[in-house]
Amino acid sequence: MTSTSNVDTPKSKKSSFSFLAWWITDPAEVEKQVAGYNTLRVWQSARGTASLLCLFSVVVTAMLGSYMHLSTEEIVTEMFIWSTVAIFMYRGHRWAFILGMALWTLEKAALLFGGVSAGRAPIVQIFWWAIYLNAFFMGFKVESRRLAVSRASAR
Repeated sequence: MTSTSNVDTPKSKKSSFSFLAWWITDPAEVEKQVAGYNTLRVWQSARGTASLLCLFSVVVTAMLGSYMHLSTEEIVTEMFIWSTVAIFMYRGHRWAFILGMALWTLEKAALLFGGVSAGRAPIVQIFWWAIYLNAFFMGFKVESRRLAVSRASAR
């Protein structure tokens, strides 16, 4: 059996800005994630990274919600939604990654065109959108590959 530790795996030669092309995934990375699914630490796994980003959004919303002119009900709703999505992402539900991509895109678009960021620093919203979409899409690809492998072995 092979080890999945970072010591045994050479580093990828990806650009620092490769997350901007969030839809491009490295097949070797997907396979590494599938192989180490139960052994990778939370921050090393695709599902863990996606979940941690959701929880980061919960913390930011809690801290800055009033600055963004959100009511208490809106803040609690946002926190509930993203916490729930994070749980289901970590549990490996593909639909949660799709929902996360859709919600994050809608949220960033709303901020970009009509919210706090309207007319100010749109590149920052695009930057955060790409970071999250990269993590969510990688998680989706890993879960899709795991499903394909389990279906193939069931035959």
